[in-house]
Amino acid sequence: MIFNTWTFAAFAVLVLTIYWTLIPQRWKPVYIIITGTVFYAFSVPAYLLLITSLAAVTYATGRAMLHPNLTDPKRKALMTAGVVIITGVLIFFKYTKFLALTVAQVAGHNIIPIPQIIVPLAISFFTFEFVHVLVDIYLGKIREVDPLDFAVFTMFFPTLVAGPIKRYQSFAPQLHHLELPSRDVVALNIYRVFIGLAKKFIIADSMTTLALALTAPTSLPYGRLDYIVAILAYTAKIYFDFTGYSDIAIGTAGLLGLRIPENFDRPYFAQNISEFWRRWHMSLSSWIRDYIFIPLGGSRRPPLITALNLLLAMALAGLWHGAAWTFVVWGLWQGVGLAGHRLWSQNVAARLPWMQGNLVIAAASVALTFVFVAAGWVLFASTSFSGVVTVVQQIAMGT
Repeated sequence: MIFNTWTFAAFAVLVLTIYWTLIPQRWKPVYIIITGTVFYAFSVPAYLLLITSLAAVTYATGRAMLHPNLTDPKRKALMTAGVVIITGVLIFFKYTKFLALTVAQVAGHNIIPIPQIIVPLAISFFTFEFVHVLVDIYLGKIREVDPLDFAVFTMFFPTLVAGPIKRYQSFAPQLHHLELPSRDVVALNIYRVFIGLAKKFIIADSMTTLALALTAPTSLPYGRLDYIVAILAYTAKIYFDFTGYSDIAIGTAGLLGLRIPENFDRPYFAQNISEFWRRWHMSLSSWIRDYIFIPLGGSRRPPLITALNLLLAMALAGLWHGAAWTFVVWGLWQGVGLAGHRLWSQNVAARLPWMQGNLVIAAASVALTFVFVAAGWVLFASTSFSGVVTVVQQIAMGT
């Protein structure tokens, strides 16, 4: 069930009406689980077994890790086993075909049969949330996992499709204090939902046609201006698409009396690529930082190792967005930017204090960051590297 459909609108209105008029306080969490189950089963009912099975594995592993007499090596072994199972399922469903096609391209023929696998709805989101739970239990950030709270965390329909990626320790406590929002809060969240729909329908969808030169290349003789317009249109489209879905999710969650993380904070006004990633898809970027970059050593390692860690973390972030090498290279592009900015800020900018607070420098920094990000969207939007080459050639030498 997709947010920008009449089906979801009818579903949400019905769910919210029953939630606040008929469901007693103590049964509200159960009702959220039931509605989330209906929401998820609407698309491919068979995959309901997948999300519930992985949730059971996560819960059972987490509870075992919380046993007071368990030694740290055993807790770490349990955490590792759980993470391997969860990520293994993600890799199988989302990347098996990609890996088989890659092997076939390298070998020149199909060594491995190309599987036809339907990717389960929202698998990238709920697997990341499950990994977070296990890792944070191991780190001592989560000291208790209630089965009912965890079931609500798993099946919370506003975040199932497109996030934001929740954290259990900030989400679960709210379930014990579900109260009818005030009139002002209700109005604010309804406004948030409609703003999200407007971003999606009015702006993002309107940009689709202008971005066709980038997203759906043909034999038409596109020129330099066509591609520049397409890049700018796609830059707007992807932002308003992503932030629109987030607004709908946050507003719907608010109408249920629950707060979920903000996901965007005017990222195109960032003055550098590091700031951009602190403002763009914040629940994902913080997940990448906490569960990939920091475990690799974070910024505590020597500069070269830190740069390599950034490249690896962002390459995986790119692969998370889609099973294609263009996404991987897009992630590497971001990693190069992050590593370059770290070197610049530590070795050059630190010696130039006059740059701090300079409005001209700030404006130029915003413009340069925007150009860097927009150039990266060419990789993100293109279906092949040949398409990327065509865009670059036309912009560099076309008319």
